[in-house]
Amino acid sequence: MSLQHEDMNKPSDVRVLLISLGAAALLSGAQAATVAYTAAGGTATFEHKVRFINVKGSIADVTSTVQLDPTDLAATKGTVTVPVVKLKTGLGLRDDHARSEVALHADKFPNAVFTLDQLTGGKLVEGQTLSTTATGKLTIKGKTLAVTAPVKATLQGGKVNVSTQFKINPHDYAVNYPGSSDSATLNVTFTLAPR
Repeated sequence: MSLQHEDMNKPSDVRVLLISLGAAALLSGAQAATVAYTAAGGTATFEHKVRFINVKGSIADVTSTVQLDPTDLAATKGTVTVPVVKLKTGLGLRDDHARSEVALHADKFPNAVFTLDQLTGGKLVEGQTLSTTATGKLTIKGKTLAVTAPVKATLQGGKVNVSTQFKINPHDYAVNYPGSSDSATLNVTFTLAPR
């Protein structure tokens, strides 16, 4: 009798074991869903008034390193690095002034860095553009301030095209170019690829 009773419990024990293994697999799958992505060769552009003249410029070689789960953007963490030392406005003398100690002090602070704290949720779908919001910290010239920016992300062929446009007050970051206004519009674009 007791042998028969033990045999009857075996299928139950097997079910419990299978359920436990399944739950463990689901948990490990959820943790493994976040994948490392990197971007190189991105661009940043800016528009800023100096003594009532609208100055436009660009910065090449924007990079990014991100931990991303395309099915759950709220889990995303990462950084975007903009090498302000490569700033170009089309006039060499103006570029030198913008990179000087008075403005960006690029020899001491060659990069502006955005560190992502939070991305609003959502899910990337192949070929569709998703609008989301990034909240984090922007460091320019050694000064770090909180920033919130709208972000557009498009999943294409396993890569994620990212773009954002937002405004900052350069004076908040001690970027005090003579005659400059208190508003600059920044655009940043890059393409993330899985490592």
